[in-house]
Amino acid sequence: MVENLEHLIRRAAIDPRRPRTALFKELLRSETYLLTVDSPLEEGEIKRVAKSESSFPVWADKDPELGGVWVPVFPARDRVRDFVAARGLKTPRGKEFLWMGHMPGQVFSLLRGVSRFAGIKLFLDPGVSVSVPWSEVRALSEGKIADDGPRRYELPFDRLVIPAGARLSFGRMKPWPGEEKPVLLLMPDAGRFTPEDLRRLVRLPLGGKHAWVPVRHFLQILRRLKTINGEGDRYLEDLFASLLAFEMYGEAEALCEWFVHRGHEAYAWVGLSAIYGRCGRMEECAALCKRAIVKYPSERAFHINGIRALTALGRVDEAARYAAAAVVRFPGDGLLAELSAKLAVTVP
Repeated sequence: MVENLEHLIRRAAIDPRRPRTALFKELLRSETYLLTVDSPLEEGEIKRVAKSESSFPVWADKDPELGGVWVPVFPARDRVRDFVAARGLKTPRGKEFLWMGHMPGQVFSLLRGVSRFAGIKLFLDPGVSVSVPWSEVRALSEGKIADDGPRRYELPFDRLVIPAGARLSFGRMKPWPGEEKPVLLLMPDAGRFTPEDLRRLVRLPLGGKHAWVPVRHFLQILRRLKTINGEGDRYLEDLFASLLAFEMYGEAEALCEWFVHRGHEAYAWVGLSAIYGRCGRMEECAALCKRAIVKYPSERAFHINGIRALTALGRVDEAARYAAAAVVRFPGDGLLAELSAKLAVTVP
């Protein structure tokens, strides 16, 4: 029922740390709506259900800090109308905003193909929304219920150096299983976080102890440390590694596009091939790697990621040819030799 779904969204917005099992179950059995741009509607009510292989122009919010896109999803048509009115959205010339109805559970797999997709935002009233990140959308697209507890990550690189004099704040968090008195660390000068950010945390070692930092605030801290220390390219490498480690693939994809625009195409393509592979976007991964092998033949990652993508797509003969060529180009490479040997056995 729409009323039950709206109640669960509102409850999750008020108390972000509350378990979301009931909300996710209701989402999997409820019809949902997207805001998109298409030809003007004819008279009367029209419902369209997009097929998984079709492309359609989804309206989304761009993250102002990290560049990924968040797609608004609504529990009812009226909520879409309210959203359009509250935002003052205008119709593109010759087009009209539509809201498309989707059968229960279908919208999640469709949206995973959206470029720079960071997750969905379940919208009710202005100012009332719930963010569902990529990792949880992926679980929903497979008909699964994501883990209720806060998602906890390890530091994605060796260490984080906080200079002397930096202002830090510490606080206690509500305990979770396995930790009696978790400590929250913040750097007030780095930026802000919302209560919902406490659902995703990274462990920051502090001598023999540790503290937890909201993932989004951790990324703000990285940016602040770059300003203080002027670390340049090292900051960008740490930022990209963090986005991958935190499963923030939409934001990582946006960063790779930024690299391309600034003349770092090879590095960006390596990153994109890794992102596509982790997201299950194997067609895009294979196409990118085939192009990259021609342009940057000495970059080993393109050969490995391309072979794995082709294999995942069932294009085993093609993968075997690429593997055999890679072994010749990189003699003595154990991983490539292993991939080639496995494919040689598979190919009749």
